[in-house]
Amino acid sequence: MLNDTHIPDSAKVDAQTAHTLLQFPKERKSGGMVFPSPVEGQTIHETPPAFVWLPPEEDTAHTVLYRITVWDAADNPVFCKEVYGNTCVPDQLLSAGAYTWDVEAPALGMVRGKEHFIIADDAIPFLRPTVDEVLAGIPCAHPRHLFTKNDIPEIVRTHTRELETLRRNIRRAYDDGLPEHPRFHTGDADALPYREYFGRFRDFCDRNLVACALGYHLLDGAEAEKAGQFAKKLFLCICDWNPLGPCALTGSWGDEIGLSCARCFPAVFDLVYPLLDDKQRSYCANTVAAYAEQCEARLSRLDYLKTPGDSHAGRLPAYLGEAALVLWGEAGQNPDTLRRWLSYALTVYGGPFPFFGTPDGGWAEGTFYSTSYTKWFLPFFSAVARFSGKSLFDRPFYRNFAHFLLHFALPDHEIHPFGDGYWCNPDSPEWPGFFAQNPFHIYAALSGLDEAKVYDRQLSAPKLYQLHLLDVFLPTEAIQTAPQAFHAACVTDADAFPDAGFISLHSCHTNPKTDLHLIARASKFGPGSHRQPDNGSFALFYGGNAFIAPSGYFGRAYGTKHHMQWLNTTKAHNAILIDGVGQSYRDFRHTAKIVSCGIDAKTQKRYAVLDMTASYPMLRTWQRTFSFTDDHTVVIEDTVLSDTAVTVTYPLHMLSEPSAFGQTITLTHGGYTMKIVPDAGCFASLLLSDRYDVDLNEGEPEAFHVTMPKQFHAYYETEQKKEHHLKVTFRICP
Repeated sequence: MLNDTHIPDSAKVDAQTAHTLLQFPKERKSGGMVFPSPVEGQTIHETPPAFVWLPPEEDTAHTVLYRITVWDAADNPVFCKEVYGNTCVPDQLLSAGAYTWDVEAPALGMVRGKEHFIIADDAIPFLRPTVDEVLAGIPCAHPRHLFTKNDIPEIVRTHTRELETLRRNIRRAYDDGLPEHPRFHTGDADALPYREYFGRFRDFCDRNLVACALGYHLLDGAEAEKAGQFAKKLFLCICDWNPLGPCALTGSWGDEIGLSCARCFPAVFDLVYPLLDDKQRSYCANTVAAYAEQCEARLSRLDYLKTPGDSHAGRLPAYLGEAALVLWGEAGQNPDTLRRWLSYALTVYGGPFPFFGTPDGGWAEGTFYSTSYTKWFLPFFSAVARFSGKSLFDRPFYRNFAHFLLHFALPDHEIHPFGDGYWCNPDSPEWPGFFAQNPFHIYAALSGLDEAKVYDRQLSAPKLYQLHLLDVFLPTEAIQTAPQAFHAACVTDADAFPDAGFISLHSCHTNPKTDLHLIARASKFGPGSHRQPDNGSFALFYGGNAFIAPSGYFGRAYGTKHHMQWLNTTKAHNAILIDGVGQSYRDFRHTAKIVSCGIDAKTQKRYAVLDMTASYPMLRTWQRTFSFTDDHTVVIEDTVLSDTAVTVTYPLHMLSEPSAFGQTITLTHGGYTMKIVPDAGCFASLLLSDRYDVDLNEGEPEAFHVTMPKQFHAYYETEQKKEHHLKVTFRICP
């Protein structure tokens, strides 16, 4: 059935006419621009799919009217709609099968060009929730956002361990008291600098404020009343700080404080609502709205639907939607504004989002950021599911994400490559709780994977909740169930996440104490943001101990000289240099792809093949093959071809000091020993080092120097040749 009863004649563009029209852009011009979808030949695992395209440069303000048409395999039009913007999701299911789609901009005389795609037989049916459906389900009473009064008895019954942790959090909040007003913007030499201040502010806002607001409803009697009164006092205290000043989301001093306020204030307002008098409610509601307006302004300035690759901005539509939900029906709030905010949030999360999260369940920004950046929107998703009966969690990424976590976020692994923050764990004093203390919460249940559920139970009640409290007590019965997404029903010893660009090979993942585990990156997401220029790089673990790892840290904070001039270079990773040159952090076109990954049917050996040629414009080819020859041995082979003779540098980075005899490296770490043995003739020299090219604290005030675990580096180097065939064996010794 057609979406529109009449398809305009202009929608029926014949081949001759289409040939004379100008074409939409097909190539992305920055690493933050949306990836068009579906692409030619793509198989889609949800119906209807979200159609996303790169708009012509002439459409600078979303004022161009587009006409999208979808045809079935018999070339019959099955959907046609006119829209503004560069995304469209049909409001009807499309059955499994082959389709063609195209987009026109008649006013510009332009057409995108037809592309073919397939909707899989097992595609998850998901009609997106509408604004009216969500608003119709909002209860009049408070609380209503994270849970309602009717939800509380079941939450209390099923979260006894979590409530004990919450009590410890509340006691910590009382000990901390009220926060100091920010002074980093005043020029006062004695003021706590911005980086140190916002880290402490998270303790007061994301941790203490949220914990006490939750305790008001989830605890009993005097215990609950005391928590609620403290939450009210703390909430009003922070509201008193001008949201347009140093605490702004869009201000001049950084956005981290504003992000915390935008994230926490809607839920806290909803939770402490019964404790506020009319004047206080109006004041707090206006503060919530002020931060929502800043979210909207920033998204508009970024043109987020066209350029969603801003890591901070992906959470903002959720905060915008949450503000709309908690302020709906509140005196003095404009219903049209709230509808606009909610509509935008539903458009983003029902369409091109998540940008860094891909349908295969991978997260392109790496493990550290995946664990937090998949938490920010959970309260909004949960509320939408309860109010509308339609769950955004039914989309493929959310169903598959637990698979990614089970390969890349294992709690017993020493580090978690790739990307910024790979060295951090949940209890890291550098960013406490940012590596989520329980990344499996919600996603374990969505996946149905027993292994993920085990980790969820183990991690659900830490000693103290550090950052992510807003999803701990969400009622889960409203999260709709859907057919298993397209990963296997169990975790395997060889898995690939080709859309995000990661592979994972285990000798035996079910025996973690003796598991030889290799992970590697080869991604269409080039370097930039929190991604290093490290396509082709790998890490190697045994029993969770990191033998081969990335190197470098933030230092004091994101953006230090060490971070930008060491960590964000290929030399700091386990990928090759050509005549001393690696991939460019500034060039998003330095991409790679996974050629194959699996378990050989005859030998049962794990293998993967990656192609990084696009990351090395000076080469004709760089292809890297990983092969497990037994449960203790990995062989890595590289084919490097160039038109001129080049020298290849082969870096390896380690967390323990290696020794060398000839070109054989011996490395003891975590009670085990690894031998690294190149084939004879591969390399001309080997250099061992314990220094970075740029010191960890270079350029930072001495008072804020940091101390991090030492790292070690090995650099093999070849002779100059046009063809290099390199083979290195990595073996855990008995």
